[in-house]
Amino acid sequence: MASEREGDGDDVLVARMGQGDEEALRELIVRHQDRVYGTVAKMIGGAGPDAEDLAQQVFLRIWRAASSYRSEAKFTTWLMTVTRNLVFSFCESRSRRREVSDVVLDEEGEELEIGQQPVIERNPRDDLSGKELVRAVKLACAHLPMKQRLVVHLREHEEMEFSEIAQVLGVSELGAKSLMFRARENLKNRLAEFFTEPK
Repeated sequence: MASEREGDGDDVLVARMGQGDEEALRELIVRHQDRVYGTVAKMIGGAGPDAEDLAQQVFLRIWRAASSYRSEAKFTTWLMTVTRNLVFSFCESRSRRREVSDVVLDEEGEELEIGQQPVIERNPRDDLSGKELVRAVKLACAHLPMKQRLVVHLREHEEMEFSEIAQVLGVSELGAKSLMFRARENLKNRLAEFFTEPK
């Protein structure tokens, strides 16, 4: 029976979940866990126990809401909307204790505080593909307001259409494009030193 269901689409899996099918939940988790975990980690400033816990909460909420799910939009849009709600709530709660996303991890897992500027020891144009630019981009993204950061992630990493991003954020399509424009302008300003000719 399982082999007959291997090709079930997301909507079918959710329908099965709505009937209490735990195997459908497991299949959905396998299919989408990287997307959810990656989005959560990007939004809260890095991988770790908090990201794992939030990702689990996303699927738990999907499970609980499965019986009332209506496939009026793509499943991934609903999934990212649930992810957004949990991440934003988490960050609002955390901001009461400390500045939201004040820590970003570099490639070695070392913490970099926002506001820390990358040390450039060479001509910045010689380092465009190097570690310093990667680090600077991470820090610049971490500085973005939450909605702008999520738009960039959904557009650039999840390759979602603006119409889908608009549904995730609860804004108009024009609003989603405006957020992306402002995010790009913010990133361009923060990374300007990497793309200007040395004097």
